[in-house]
Parts: sequence; C-alpha cells; structure tokens
Amino acid sequence: MLAMTAYSPVPVAALGPAGFPNCPGCAYFRAGPPSVCASCAGPELVRPGPDQCTVCAQRLRPDCSCPNELCRAADRRISRIHAIAYQTGALRRAINSYKYRDARGFAAVFARILLVWLDERTAAAPPGLIVANPSWVGPGGQQFAHTEAVLVAAAEADADGRWPFDPGAIIKTQPTLKSADGQAWSKRVSGSELRDALRVADPSRTAGRFVLVYDDVCTTGSQLNAVAGCLLDQGNAARVEGVVLARALWRS
Repeated sequence: MLAMTAYSPVPVAALGPAGFPNCPGCAYFRAGPPSVCASCAGPELVRPGPDQCTVCAQRLRPDCSCPNELCRAADRRISRIHAIAYQTGALRRAINSYKYRDARGFAAVFARILLVWLDERTAAAPPGLIVANPSWVGPGGQQFAHTEAVLVAAAEADADGRWPFDPGAIIKTQPTLKSADGQAWSKRVSGSELRDALRVADPSRTAGRFVLVYDDVCTTGSQLNAVAGCLLDQGNAARVEGVVLARALWRS
C-alpha cells in the first residue's frame, strides 16, 4: 500500500500575481492587498507625464496648449480632473471586460489601484468625501452600477477606514444619452442632459466639503463637470475634483 502524505497547499504569496490584466486567474483576485495589485498593474499603465494639462490631464499640444475646451470654459465647475493612467492597452481591455463582458470582479482590482493612488497623491490634502459619477441601471442605461461598485470594493479593501467613500451621495434619476466613444459635441450634449438627471441624496453629507468624484474613463470631462455642478449647487460642496482610472487620449 502506498503511504499517504498530507496535502500542503501552496501559499498564495508563493504563486505570485498573474499579471495585469489577467486578474481573473490570479491568486490575489478575490482578496489581494492593494499594494500587490497596484504594483502588478503598474508596468502596464501609461501614466500622465509632465506634458499633461494641469486641469483635465489631457496631453498638451506641441505649443503647450490644451486641446480640451472645457479647461478654458468660463462656466467650468470642476476644479481639476486627475488621471491615474491613459486609456491604452491593458487598461482599456480590462475596463471593457469589466463594463461590457461581465467581468465584474475587476471592481476589486480597480479599487485597489485607486486606494494606492489616494495614498500617493492625496494623503497631504485628503478629500472630505469620495463619490461616484452615478450610474443608471435599467432600460437605456448600464448593465450594473459600475462606478459605484468600484467605490464599494474600495471601502471594503480600506482596512483602516481611512478614506470617506460614499457611493450613494449623488444619484442619477433617469437614463441619458450614451457618452462612451462619442464626439466632443455629443459629450457636451450628454453632459448637459446628465446635469438635469442628477440629484444629491442628502446635502448635509456634501455641504462644505472637498468632494472627489471617481469615474472609469474621461474623454472631455463634460460628465464630471455636470456632476461637479450638481454637487456645488444642490450639495453645497466647497470644491469638486475628479479622478479617473483612464484618460482617453486625443489625436494630435
């Protein structure tokens, strides 16, 4: 008879990350520490450099001007849009899988990347509240609340409760025009329509605060500007900035 030996599972740490964006097959996918996921994804992310616009994070023209008219608009409501990375390569594929191919587990990965960015970029002047560009789920809308899901996952991964996530602070009350991959003019129209569909759930949660709005992708910033306007007007926020996982690059 063969001798039986005890089964010794391989420690998760010994397996190593699978490599972004192969996250669904990774040992850290369900409950990885933020530092591991951010370090794994880091080499695949194209970060904005010194040639980015300090208002909207778009890449500047050769003459150092920004092609995005939002930055020069007299009625701009959002103070600044930060970008964790540009919408290229692996990050684009991961976001598309998350939003359109039911790979909803990516919410946890994006949340960990966001947490590390918050630690690195906002620790000295932290936001008073972190909200989502809200989703409309149902006919004419998203398949699921994709932006809110990332903030829920971030709150769960924020073991020390350092960051004030509030996914439901601002809500969308009806479907609006699709803005993904639209032209600049359609982005402006959808941003205006979005403003009419937004409501602040409880102004006491936003009043007097520096509010940071999370979104997955920014092309023109029109939607984030509409959200900022609602937070300032209805929610009496003191200042509103945005942070996006991916900044769409415009052709020069």
